[in-house]
Amino acid sequence: MIVEDSPSQSAIIASIVENAGHDACVYNELPTGISQILIKEKPDLVLLDLMLLDANGKPMADGFQLCREIKRSPLGIPVIVVSAEGDDDACNWAILQGADAYLQKPFNPEDLLEVMKSVLADEPEE
Repeated sequence: MIVEDSPSQSAIIASIVENAGHDACVYNELPTGISQILIKEKPDLVLLDLMLLDANGKPMADGFQLCREIKRSPLGIPVIVVSAEGDDDACNWAILQGADAYLQKPFNPEDLLEVMKSVLADEPEE
């Protein structure tokens, strides 16, 4: 599952994910809240942007808060933060909020796939 406010960025990420053989569901907005979407989609992982803005450029959601909500879910879904915020503080704070990995934009497609593979390999089998 991709949570990214930019349609162009989400299309690029979705293309990378799908070309690697995974399904990608994209949310550019969160009209019902993240918990309800997780229950509906049951994703293997979430690729989460930190800066989620609406069409007017106003914040629509706090990526750090969303990360905490996802990690509190009983579904045990891993989170990879994919953000243009590349300073160490943002990365460290995302990890402290429960993110399983942090990838700074812009990134190479191979880097995204490697991080996804690593995070999915760390997940316990059901």
